[in-house]
Amino acid sequence: MKGLYLRWAGLLAAGLGIVAVGAQYYYRDVRPMMPDQVVSRHPAGPVRMLGMVEAGSLVKDDAPAPVLFSITGNGRRIPVVYDGKEADNLRELKTLVVVGNWDEANGRFLAQKIDLVPNYGFITAAYLVMLPLALFLFMMERRVRLLYNEIKESKVYESEVGPFE
Repeated sequence: MKGLYLRWAGLLAAGLGIVAVGAQYYYRDVRPMMPDQVVSRHPAGPVRMLGMVEAGSLVKDDAPAPVLFSITGNGRRIPVVYDGKEADNLRELKTLVVVGNWDEANGRFLAQKIDLVPNYGFITAAYLVMLPLALFLFMMERRVRLLYNEIKESKVYESEVGPFE
């Protein structure tokens, strides 16, 4: 029985380790910043910024020139210069994530990529469904092992006399 608990403790520790690494990756590389955070923190390097494209600010030319628009969020407005692939999801009043660098000198965001807003609530809920399932499997394995031991102990004392003796 001790081995059963050790095995499940090991699985739990491995699961917690995976959660810790995933959370660290999310906070370091995936989590988007709001426009007011970008201005106040002055990040160096690539940044993911979440906001809504301000109405009337989108300027698209047919030429391959950069697209100009403004993103608002948390009461802050930041002009964005997007110089990447043509994005179908770039529309006014749409919430999206732009990936690029903060240009401190000019007070604008230089974006190279546009991403959609991920739904992490759905992903978290899917993983939380697995917790009751794991608990159910743990309890069933324990019950099966106890039942197996009871059957094994009850059969030990029966004689193994065949029909020809």
